[in-house]
Amino acid sequence: MKKQILFLINENKDILKNLTSLIEKKFQSEYQIATATSGEEALAQVQTYINQEDDIALFLAHQQMPHMNGMKFLIEASRFYPHARKILLSDFADSESAIRSINEVGIDRYLVQPINNPEENLYPALDDLLDSWQADVRLPTMQVKGIMNNQAARIRDDSNLRHAAEIVALSGIGDLMVINQDGDFVGVLSEGDILRAALPNAEEILEEGGTLLDAYHLFLRKGQALSERPIMPLVIHNPLVLHPDDHVAKAATILINLQIRRLPVVENGRLLGTVSRANICQAVVGGW
Repeated sequence: MKKQILFLINENKDILKNLTSLIEKKFQSEYQIATATSGEEALAQVQTYINQEDDIALFLAHQQMPHMNGMKFLIEASRFYPHARKILLSDFADSESAIRSINEVGIDRYLVQPINNPEENLYPALDDLLDSWQADVRLPTMQVKGIMNNQAARIRDDSNLRHAAEIVALSGIGDLMVINQDGDFVGVLSEGDILRAALPNAEEILEEGGTLLDAYHLFLRKGQALSERPIMPLVIHNPLVLHPDDHVAKAATILINLQIRRLPVVENGRLLGTVSRANICQAVVGGW
């Protein structure tokens, strides 16, 4: 299982041990705490986490380390984990270093050690940074592109209704995404529209005799007559569509309020996939 890691780097083993204890006390249920006593040692561990496909959520590095100071380490580490939050820890309040580190490295926080009263001087900063990191990690799944089905049931716009019925029967999907020969999105053909086209109306049933059996035979005859007809007269043009960057909540609202089972996901006129109620349920109940 992929781990989420908070990485602490400090050459002073006593300070590192104390800092580790403080952070484990609050965050060890959600994150694994990794430590190193030099920038070089930490970079070697970073490579191991990359190979294991683990996530590093935050680096907390001491600025005054010998050989490779905190800023240099964070610059190197950011090449591998650009979204990880970065805290620079210094022995004293150095406004010049703080400004330079923010401008050059994109430091998220600048703290001074030793850290007294972690409830005020450490935990709030970590909570804010980790919440923002989690939001970034979850963002693709919170968007339509993170939950959509890429294997949408497609049909060409020059197909006939017999072909459409075969695709519906074989795929078990009632909404076919219609595309043209260039692959551009044209519209949606639903199984309901196909069936409604074949259903006899009341006048037709009465003309046949008015019984249920008469209606059934009329239904079959109309279906057979429709089989070779083109699908385009029944296609819904300009249907509601989603963009891959739309939020999952928007998709859920449309699907539920308008009683729609499935929506196409379209970008620049190209069909990318579909989002169904089942996809929404999986995203919400399965956890983002």
